[in-house]
Amino acid sequence: MPCLCRALIIKVTSYIKYDFCKATETLDAILKQKRPKSFDPLWIEQQDENLYKYLSRHVRTETGIVDWDAITVTLEQRFQKRWYWHNKGKAIVKTPYENQEELDIILDKYRSVLYTVFIQENENDRNIRDKILISLVRVSQKGNVLAQKKLIEWLNFIITEWTEYLPPIAKWKGYPDGILGNIQQCIRCYRYTGTFIGYLYKTFLYSARGLSSTCSLNDHIGKGNKTRIDFVVREDT
Repeated sequence: MPCLCRALIIKVTSYIKYDFCKATETLDAILKQKRPKSFDPLWIEQQDENLYKYLSRHVRTETGIVDWDAITVTLEQRFQKRWYWHNKGKAIVKTPYENQEELDIILDKYRSVLYTVFIQENENDRNIRDKILISLVRVSQKGNVLAQKKLIEWLNFIITEWTEYLPPIAKWKGYPDGILGNIQQCIRCYRYTGTFIGYLYKTFLYSARGLSSTCSLNDHIGKGNKTRIDFVVREDT
């Protein structure tokens, strides 16, 4: 019995040594040492059972599932790309449902900082924005159409801003239907490589290269307030 108690004490002591920073640093160190081509929760458990227990019990989303996004985003980028989860590379097909409470859990948690979705003054604001958007993405991927609707509303506003102020993405101004389709595809296909906003930006940036340039009569010409329509000459017949 005394031996069993000592073994139990050692196991518990080993388990409680982690906090979040220590846990992610440990995982990063294991990855550097083992250099797997890919890894998943089972691989982590096989390498360090106590580390896996800490992560799975203490790092959870607002809806109660293990927050692998929060974990993997702290790793070196080369390891983020090696993260492999159940549906990686496959389309996520879920039965649509409406659950306002599930959406409200996320919105209520971040109620005082929802402005960071649109305005970020520092790195902390950007980190909060990323957490909010990824939380909504995961619930949308489960099939919650209310979460998806809210997410699309916000993302459409963000991308409209990009088309106004970021020349590489400006081509999307003439393709509003394509913007919606691209947003929906990004929500479906996002996995665990980097932030969702970064994934969204790169998707629109790269896909813009294949679009034809469009122009509007309301586009400003030069440094003044004149637009294209001011230079249109009408020919009387």
